[in-house]
Amino acid sequence: MKIDGKNKIIIIGGPTATGKTEIGFLIAKRVKGEIISADSRLFYKEITIGTDKPPEWMRKQIPHYFIDIISIKEEFNVYQFSKEAYLKTEEILKRNKIPIIAGGSGLYLRSLTKGLFSIPDDLREKQKEIRNELEREKTNVLYEKLKKIDPEILKKIHPSDRRRIRRALEVFYLTGKKMSQLQKEKGKYSIEKLGNIYYFILIRDREEIYRRVEERIEKMLKCGWEEEVRKLLEKGYKKYLLEKGPIGYREIIGYIEEKTPYEEMVRLIKKKTKDLVRRQITWFKKENGLWINVESEEKTVEKIMEISGLKNVN
Repeated sequence: MKIDGKNKIIIIGGPTATGKTEIGFLIAKRVKGEIISADSRLFYKEITIGTDKPPEWMRKQIPHYFIDIISIKEEFNVYQFSKEAYLKTEEILKRNKIPIIAGGSGLYLRSLTKGLFSIPDDLREKQKEIRNELEREKTNVLYEKLKKIDPEILKKIHPSDRRRIRRALEVFYLTGKKMSQLQKEKGKYSIEKLGNIYYFILIRDREEIYRRVEERIEKMLKCGWEEEVRKLLEKGYKKYLLEKGPIGYREIIGYIEEKTPYEEMVRLIKKKTKDLVRRQITWFKKENGLWINVESEEKTVEKIMEISGLKNVN
């Protein structure tokens, strides 16, 4: 495959309940594309209803990747995703297809557009030693150390955010490079190397998103979400659901265990999902994507195809 800038890679990001799944599918149908899911909730085989996975009929018509790929008992982090999604994008392009990367997990999308860095395996033991040393220090002491080493990164870190302060110090002590410097460097698996990226961020009127969130949650509950959770609890998955389950699983467990009334459970799921929407909007405002207000799925598909120069192949 010749990388000459003519390869097109479509990214469809944005907060939950804006229509990314449907719009990505409609574009893929028209251009014979293939979809890479960048939604960390969809990786796990055991949880389905509460993650609103693309239905089977969609997946039969268009290849979807990174859905149901591991058990919730297994680990699959953003670095692994970055590498494997890069290789999958490359593979799709080699087959002269259009990769359409869709999802609301902003960090996973960023890992592909800007790349991420990880600690080399041979430094893992040293990392543990450094971390143990740093853990003995108070947060304000760590903050002052980082202030001397990398004041630029502190523009992005709150003085009380101990985890991120410690991480930035770890990186410097291990690599000799400032976190702010490393963040500017392109990662090994940045898909910019593979072709032209067209990054679209979908948005709707805030109240409409909230309405769609409420409708989706009501629908998922009617479709047997509670029963799914009960079955997983019977199989011993409680620990994993509490650790990795998206919004709703913890709340349903609370209801099943009679700690939360049903109406309060529903209210909490809706509230936390709306809070997530707000956080996602804040995240995507920092990304270099073209915002599209979704009036209708069809109009949005037309707009994305026009801007990116995609042509119908059917």
